Amino acid sequence: MLDTSTCATVCPKCNSGFTPSRTNQTYCSRPCQKAATQNAARGNRSRENTDRTLRHFERSQRLFEMIYTTPPSERLGAMQHILSFIPVDSGLRNILTDPALLSERPRVDGRMNIVKAADAYTKKFYGVSISTYVRKTRNGKELESISIRSGKQTKPVPKRCTGLTREDN
Repeated sequence: MLDTSTCATVCPKCNSGFTPSRTNQTYCSRPCQKAATQNAARGNRSRENTDRTLRHFERSQRLFEMIYTTPPSERLGAMQHILSFIPVDSGLRNILTDPALLSERPRVDGRMNIVKAADAYTKKFYGVSISTYVRKTRNGKELESISIRSGKQTKPVPKRCTGLTREDN
């Protein structure tokens, strides 16, 4: 049995004195224990999440620059090289399946962001969207099941009509 007369303790979270009811009791109450362990184990994640988001969009910008600084005759090879890393690079998979980047408005200069360019590439050569391509190639086992279309079977990727208004639909 615990001798309560000699074991007065100070709670490390709220600095209040208390008498422990167990020999291993450190905190005065469950809320103090939960607050202390949450802060110690996880902390405030807002800064970490902000940094992760910043790295995500910076990397997507670097991939965009990588594609468009490559000479036009070599861009398909550069895109194929980028897509070859899908099975092993989770950050790349997150970028290529980011709905915010996929639904981004068209750029003034007509260039597509990396997600839209990858989507157009996979639709043209594999007949599937980038999301489907990523899902199928993610584990590497289904990579053989995606067949590359020959040049004669491919249909051109349709251009977006930007002049349509709501009334024209």
